Amino acid sequence: MTMNPISSSTESSRARQPWGMVAACAVLMITSSGVWYSASVFFVALLKEFGRDYAFTASIFSVFTAVYACSSLLVGGLVDRFGARRVMLAGCLLAPLALAANSLVPALEFMYVTHSILVAFAVASLGYVPVSVLLTQEFQERRGLAISVASAGVGIGILAVVPLTQFIIDQAGWRLAYVALALLALVLGLPVRLLALRETKPMHKRRYGNAIPDSQAILGSAGRPVWTLASAVRSREFWLLTLTFTLLNSPTQLALTHQVAHLVEVGQPMGFVAGIVGLIGLVSIPGKILWGYLVDRWWVELVCLAGTACLIASLVALLVIGPATAAWGLVLYAVLMALGYAVTAAMIPVLCGRFFSGPHFGIIFGALSIQYGLGSAIGVWLAGYIHDATGNYQLAFLGSILSAAIAVGCLWIAAPRRVRTG
Repeated sequence: MTMNPISSSTESSRARQPWGMVAACAVLMITSSGVWYSASVFFVALLKEFGRDYAFTASIFSVFTAVYACSSLLVGGLVDRFGARRVMLAGCLLAPLALAANSLVPALEFMYVTHSILVAFAVASLGYVPVSVLLTQEFQERRGLAISVASAGVGIGILAVVPLTQFIIDQAGWRLAYVALALLALVLGLPVRLLALRETKPMHKRRYGNAIPDSQAILGSAGRPVWTLASAVRSREFWLLTLTFTLLNSPTQLALTHQVAHLVEVGQPMGFVAGIVGLIGLVSIPGKILWGYLVDRWWVELVCLAGTACLIASLVALLVIGPATAAWGLVLYAVLMALGYAVTAAMIPVLCGRFFSGPHFGIIFGALSIQYGLGSAIGVWLAGYIHDATGNYQLAFLGSILSAAIAVGCLWIAAPRRVRTG
């Protein structure tokens, strides 16, 4: 039997297309992470420019995180309805406009509109939720690897965009730095504009099979169980995952937002600290791919435990770093934080897909994103408040260590290893 060369070429193209999609999603994650994590250097610049206290200035980015989280439910529902590519395209169009608006604010209060609301919704529309939903849908095998490779774009964003942003702030000021970010978002959005031309069926029009850990799902048209948002919210797994994500993501975002201010405050030079942030991004790239590779082969709990141990160790390192700390000590901190952060970013969509993948996965994942996003927002603001009250970040980092440890316990109770996937 001879093989049709045209048919063979078509099948080969279809086999390559999902990984091309992963590459485009990675570019999107570069954009969203560059905007998100440049907050740590903008935070210091805004403190100097406007002279407000730590809590008020941090609240700009805390409200950003809260709005981002609350937008996740809407974004997830839009993805289910219209498809991930169209939603991401809308985010790519809004992000440059919102970032440019940041550069024009006459007072810090105006950034509650431009950054905390507009930029937050744009990042939610082009980043984590639609990317995670799209790749969860497209990949059954090697899902962990696909999501982690796309998430590695976050590391590139931290590595490249954060130090670049600091350089522009030093040379031209924070306002022009926001203009540069707007131009970067406009350029990096091009892959999505091309990807949107290949839109497939929205998720609610696809057929799914899904395995569930209990009997609270409804039956789909094929007689196989399918989760809805209502049935998911009634399940114990939903709330255990909510606690896991909230308690794990909150200390991660707290540290990544306040690390620059803390390290500069304890006597480390600003230029070197910006390089350490870039190193976190660099190490997180292979870190995410490693965790994604392992989660396809190990229990999810073991992978999360190993990554959380790295996160806790990095928080301990932050507690002991001082003005006399050698460079290798900060490098060690960067490596540990990168690995701890990498497991947080890579495991969340994998865990959600393990329990709740299906035609309503977008809105379910969005609902879960609200919970851990709000937890992160509270953590970012609380760290600023604690600093104002005590004069340092010590208590905030100690609380973060406890939070991460409890998160691992919640995940072991949820026991995703017992869920049959399909």
